[in-house]
Amino acid sequence: MRLVKARRPTNLDVHGALYAICSTGRGHCWYCDRKLPAAEEAIEAGWHVQRVKGMRVASIILVCPKCRRKRAGVAGRALLPNLSPPVCGAVQ
Repeated sequence: MRLVKARRPTNLDVHGALYAICSTGRGHCWYCDRKLPAAEEAIEAGWHVQRVKGMRVASIILVCPKCRRKRAGVAGRALLPNLSPPVCGAVQ
């Protein structure tokens, strides 16, 4: 008989979490500090709640649509090698 139960990751109810956080009237984007709008507006605009991995306590962050798109672009580029030749004076 096992005495220690294995932890299973639980699904995060993004809409439920947004409603709960919006109801407090407090909340900002983790990355740009943009203020969280009302619940319906936040859901329509594409605000997202993300779980912070590796933390011992249940930690979540709010991410606005703009930062979410920006971070998705960064993650996508990080997975692909830069195949274009370097251009003199170009910012990478």
